[in-house]
Amino acid sequence: MRKLGLFLAICFSTLTVILAGGPSAQAIVGGKDATKPYSFMVSIQQEREGTLLHDCGGSLISPSWVLTARHCLDSEEEVPEKIRIGSLRWASGGTTRTAERIVLHPDGTDVYDIALIKLNAPVTNTPIRIGAAPAEGLPVRLLGWGCTRPDIFLCAEPPAVLQQLDSQIRPDSTCDPSGGPVNPGWEVCTGNPEAQEGPCRRDSGGPLVTPTPSGWRLVGTFNRMSPSCDAGAGVYANAPAHRTWIESITGPLP
Repeated sequence: MRKLGLFLAICFSTLTVILAGGPSAQAIVGGKDATKPYSFMVSIQQEREGTLLHDCGGSLISPSWVLTARHCLDSEEEVPEKIRIGSLRWASGGTTRTAERIVLHPDGTDVYDIALIKLNAPVTNTPIRIGAAPAEGLPVRLLGWGCTRPDIFLCAEPPAVLQQLDSQIRPDSTCDPSGGPVNPGWEVCTGNPEAQEGPCRRDSGGPLVTPTPSGWRLVGTFNRMSPSCDAGAGVYANAPAHRTWIESITGPLP
């Protein structure tokens, strides 16, 4: 039901933009093709009208568990058709699995928009570790196969190659027009509003990562943005803040 409401809101908002003249050609989501795969990057795929397509992103946090957004699944019976892990391309490469178990956060509100997928068999890909609590100004990278520009048809085809965008943790108020308000402590805001670059549809569930001397660390899971994706910012679940619940399902993580 929540997906239907979001779908209608997106259609109405995007139609309004187009009738008003629409954003300029530069008003794209931004980002660029990733040049090398991320071992932990996940494409969650569903069948649409007989075709298997990328639907949401996710993060491999252990050999058997994927962290994603709750709204990507809606119910514990909505099982993905395929889960592809560690590839630059959502349609090929990497390691593929199916879901053995779906665990939704029991709260079910925007603030707790996270879920876990247990894979039907462990993988050898290197998982990403959950990082420390992200502070304003922390450099981050957004990853996903979501829409690369606002589109009334909700971008029928995701980009073939994984997209990445560098940004930082922004003040919570930056996301007020992008699905805000942000719930301090449980959510974070990121994106590049000055350039109208940020997450969009089908980036949901995907990782927000930060570089460290020991490699990438997970600090967020994408939840929501402005309906037409033109504000250049988005709200992510604060992954470190949810670690206690995550480990209550997965067991201890590194």
